[in-house]
Amino acid sequence: MTVSDPANTSVAPAVTAEGEAFPSAPRRLQYVDTPVPASGQSVSIGPGVRWGRIPLPLDLNHINVWLLETDDGCVVVDTGMAASIGKDAWEVIEREYFSQHPLRAVFITHIHPDHIGLANWLQERSGVPVIMSQRTHELSRAMWGGEGQVHFSKAEQFFQSHGVTDALQIRAMFRPDRFARMTSGMPRVERFIADEEVLHWGAGEWTALETNGHAEGHLCLSNPAARLLISGDQVLPTISSNISLMFHSNDPNPLGSYLSSLQRLRALSEDTLVLPAHGVPFRGLRQRIDDLTGHHVQQLDKLTALCVEPRVAMDVLPFMFRRELKEMHLFLAVGEALAHLEYLVHAGRVRRETRDGRIYYITL
Repeated sequence: MTVSDPANTSVAPAVTAEGEAFPSAPRRLQYVDTPVPASGQSVSIGPGVRWGRIPLPLDLNHINVWLLETDDGCVVVDTGMAASIGKDAWEVIEREYFSQHPLRAVFITHIHPDHIGLANWLQERSGVPVIMSQRTHELSRAMWGGEGQVHFSKAEQFFQSHGVTDALQIRAMFRPDRFARMTSGMPRVERFIADEEVLHWGAGEWTALETNGHAEGHLCLSNPAARLLISGDQVLPTISSNISLMFHSNDPNPLGSYLSSLQRLRALSEDTLVLPAHGVPFRGLRQRIDDLTGHHVQQLDKLTALCVEPRVAMDVLPFMFRRELKEMHLFLAVGEALAHLEYLVHAGRVRRETRDGRIYYITL
């Protein structure tokens, strides 16, 4: 049984590190009526799949984790952030579930700390392999290794060129140790998962789908036979995931990558049950993808009209985000504005021009 809008699912924080609140209209999605598991608990949500929740010390206060049955235990998808409340929840799962279904591996969807943060901690406790995409591994090594300082040293020049004037705020937000403090260390990665690789866990066959845009190397897991999709942060029911162009980005057009990935996921079965990293599992994947795509198209049209007058990225934030932006939310908003502006550059609708060290965007 499903319901069109379970209590509070359409009420999301105005902004989170994952993105901005953007729920679909009532009855566009059909949410499961399975009660949301308490911290450290798990409930069956599909064949060979259990739904658990790990609390986060953030405005977005949880991450969903998925326990996939294997022949001799289970695989965990994502981990939560390195915080005592998250560790406490995992210790309950250890006692109540892993004692009967031992942990055999940890699968990481992408680089963000709420997903990878406790991978090393779980690995050290259980001695299990951690698996992820090669790009996620490269990013994690850069964050924890010496390359992190090199990357973060570029932040000040990058943001100032796009109109951010507070150098102290930039330095505070992009200290190399900031990422490390949200994680439990660099896990040993014993295997890289490639796009379209099929993973045989128990009776299930899961296909890894590389879906870029929100994070380079982001992997979803699709089980076509069971009509299940573990979507990570790529498709969320009440949040439009942050799509940013940043100083460390390899992808010159992340919004283009994201929109292409959505169309790839849209080809999955219409009655696919989506298991998102945040929020409640739902059916209505195609409707949600259409809503997210339409939202970005509206933002692109808005920016095209605005850039008739030359604009730096900071100039367009009041028109894209109807709220006050502070601290990391400000920088994520700048990154999102740049992803949209650079999409327009690649589409030939806007050109880029540097004046006195600042980068302006001008409609053609």
